[in-house]
Amino acid sequence: MVSAAVNGAFSTEVWVRGTISGLKRHSSGTVYFDLVDESDNLGSATSAVMSVALFDKDKRRVNNILMKVAASGVRMADGMEILIRGAVRYSPRSGRIQLKMSLIDPSYTVGKLEIAKALLFAELKAEGILEANKRLPIAALPLSIALVTSSNSAAEADFVNEVMSSGYPFEIHVFDTRVQGEAAIGSITASMQAIDSSEEHFDVVAIVRGGGARSDLVAFDHGDVARSIARCALPVVMGVGHDIDRSVCDDLAHTTTKTPTACAAHIVGIVRNFSNRVEAASKRLAHLGSLRIQAERARLETMANRISAIPQNRIANETHRLANAEVRIRALDPALALARGWSITRTVDGSPVRSVAELSEGDKLVTTIADGEIHSTISVLDPTPPSLDSDQSGEGST
Repeated sequence: MVSAAVNGAFSTEVWVRGTISGLKRHSSGTVYFDLVDESDNLGSATSAVMSVALFDKDKRRVNNILMKVAASGVRMADGMEILIRGAVRYSPRSGRIQLKMSLIDPSYTVGKLEIAKALLFAELKAEGILEANKRLPIAALPLSIALVTSSNSAAEADFVNEVMSSGYPFEIHVFDTRVQGEAAIGSITASMQAIDSSEEHFDVVAIVRGGGARSDLVAFDHGDVARSIARCALPVVMGVGHDIDRSVCDDLAHTTTKTPTACAAHIVGIVRNFSNRVEAASKRLAHLGSLRIQAERARLETMANRISAIPQNRIANETHRLANAEVRIRALDPALALARGWSITRTVDGSPVRSVAELSEGDKLVTTIADGEIHSTISVLDPTPPSLDSDQSGEGST
């Protein structure tokens, strides 16, 4: 019989190496997948395929081994290259030879993952895009967010709740994306292409997903996903739910946070910082404006005082000038001269007598002195000027 022949040929467990394909977890706890050797094509797409069954009892032991590899553990997933041990058995039900898995070499799997990451980093560096996204300036007000995650997931809820509870006017456009499993690679790259080609304006891209095993990050270590993030025209903020393990995309993104909530809080923090700076600047401007107003008010008050003082000074100056003029005018007052003994002689028609030559004998004269007038008739004209020391005080004689 086939079963006896196979059991006889493989009496002990064997180590087998290959790539996981078509992994399915049954409700009974058993895990089924194919182990594919893609390096030995022999003219076909995949030449060597072995069916593998990991029963619940052995699965617990395998999971314990994988969890010891890293704090977040490693979980078997499609596309992962593994080295496992098991018993080769023939299954009459399926008519296929099957490997009953019992152990796994975690160092082989993790080593392969790390080597693949190192090679990818080298490729990205050679392409000149290793720091491309990190160099992009992030908007001062990143209010328009392109959110790459699985719709209706806990990661989406955590992110949206954190953002919208901030009170800032954010706009979130969700790009429904598979972020775990075999389909995640194509789904993430498609979403990134859709964002780059979108006619809508976005300020920042947020890629979030919940926690899980280290192997759940396999899509974020893939070259296609890494390049879609590195070449994105917008800064990318990651929040993939892993506290310790970092994917290639974590190192390529503009900013990496630990969880979807932390990712949202980081973006909210940028807006809050801008708002605080604006508020502080507004207060400084208001203070400077107040100081300027006070300075201008003081200057205007000084000018007003100077202007109000001008009329007072002018009035004082004019008063002094008038007083001086009054003194001069009073000094010229004839009454004062008359009081000192001088007299004024006029003809009968009121013309003042200034010269003997203007008179003739027989002319009548009126002489004004301090206390009255003297009327006289010229009988003698003497052209000789009288001495100032004489006792004659009139301009003519009587």
